[in-house]
Amino acid sequence: MMVTMAVPDVTLPPTWFLGDLRLRPLRAGDAPAWLAYLSDPAVIEHTSFPELDLAGVEAMISSQIAGYASGSSCRWALADRSDRLIGTCGFSNWSLPHAHAELVYDLAPAFWRQGLMGSAVGRVIAWAFDTARFNRVHAFVMTSNTPSIRLLESLGFQREGTLQQYRIARGVARDFHVYALLNAR
Repeated sequence: MMVTMAVPDVTLPPTWFLGDLRLRPLRAGDAPAWLAYLSDPAVIEHTSFPELDLAGVEAMISSQIAGYASGSSCRWALADRSDRLIGTCGFSNWSLPHAHAELVYDLAPAFWRQGLMGSAVGRVIAWAFDTARFNRVHAFVMTSNTPSIRLLESLGFQREGTLQQYRIARGVARDFHVYALLNAR
C-alpha cells in the first residue's frame, strides 16, 4: 500500500481554543513557566526529563521553534486565560517519509487530573492525522507512569511492547512501554 504524505506547513503551528485554555505555539518567554513545574521532582519522576535550568529550557524551546520551520517537530504550549504556559503537548520528532510521529506532553501539577491533557492530546492527534496526514502516532512511557498510561489507553492507544532499559532517566536505565495509535480516518 502506497501512502502519500502532504508536507504540513509547520512554520507556525495553529492555535486552538479548548474551553478556557488554548494550544498555541511555544514562545521564548514561556521558559520560566515551563521551568517552574519541570523543577518539581514529582513532575519529572516518571519521565526522562533531565534536571534543567533556565538555559536548558530556553534551548528546548529554541529547538522546538526551529523544528516548526524544518518540519521535524511541533510542540504546542497549553496556556491558561492569562496566556501563561501550564503544559506542553505535541510531537518531539516525526518522519514524513514514514508517516509517523512521537507524542510528548507534560503538565503543571496544579492542573493534573482535570482532563485537560486528554483534550490537548486529542486535538494534536486530530491535527497529526487530518492535517499532517500521519499514519501512526506513538508514545514512549516509563512503565511506572500510571497516569500517562491511563491517558493513552483512554484515547485508544494500544500497548505494543516494553523496551527494557530504553532511556536513561537522571542516571538510571529505565523501562518504557511503547504505545501506538493508527490513523483510522
